[in-house]
Amino acid sequence: MAALERQELDVNGVRTVVYSAGSGETVVFFHGAGTATGFDFTLPLADGFRLVVPVHPGFGESGDDPRVNSVHDYVLHYLDLFDQLGVDSFRLVGHSLGGWLAAAFAIEQTKRVQRLVLVSPAGLRVPEAPTVDLFSMRPEEIGPALTENPEIFAGKIPDPPDIDFIVGQYREMASFAQVAWERNYDPKLARWLHRLTMPTMVLWGGKDKIVPAAQSDIWAGLIPGAEVTVLPDRGHLVLEETPEALSTIAKFLS
Repeated sequence: MAALERQELDVNGVRTVVYSAGSGETVVFFHGAGTATGFDFTLPLADGFRLVVPVHPGFGESGDDPRVNSVHDYVLHYLDLFDQLGVDSFRLVGHSLGGWLAAAFAIEQTKRVQRLVLVSPAGLRVPEAPTVDLFSMRPEEIGPALTENPEIFAGKIPDPPDIDFIVGQYREMASFAQVAWERNYDPKLARWLHRLTMPTMVLWGGKDKIVPAAQSDIWAGLIPGAEVTVLPDRGHLVLEETPEALSTIAKFLS
């Protein structure tokens, strides 16, 4: 399997790192609110496609952008990025914060997104199954809440955490706070999900402790014709926990 290639771009004054692999029609992956485990897990999506994985401002190797204070700011950032890359239309996959971003992007750019996959997406207010407030959790609580299989962290996260890891985690949480400190959802999002008329899949881990899988039917009920796939015994990091998740997505995208 090919390795991800790294590219660094200046997008409206913000250093933006983009990873890519494969060839063919484009699949874009929007990551969630943490990058500690890297992006190699996305490589199966490069089998038959050109995979593009941009790193959000304020996360990973991309630069900070204090001007970002809403998911819509990320949408505009990526419109600039895709113009630079010459990517006019593509299939879009988003996980967690990236799922919220993917939904917002596709709502505004319906002609650009050919197919859409939302994996444990944040962003929707569901009072009966609310998304967990990460800012109310102690750092040591977050890891166990993210996954049913802690082995996915092996070799990727220092044990015990060193100072570089702690600083990096603080920075990414601060970046997430820029768009989600007041509330971890968009009160207007549900109103506009009917615009997602492209083929759409909602995928979840059945034991997600961050964004409960009970939200899957709510999302699907608001998106015309959306398919729902729930993988039992998997957590929030479902894409890293089981190859079945990515093979299901690849089949849908094809």
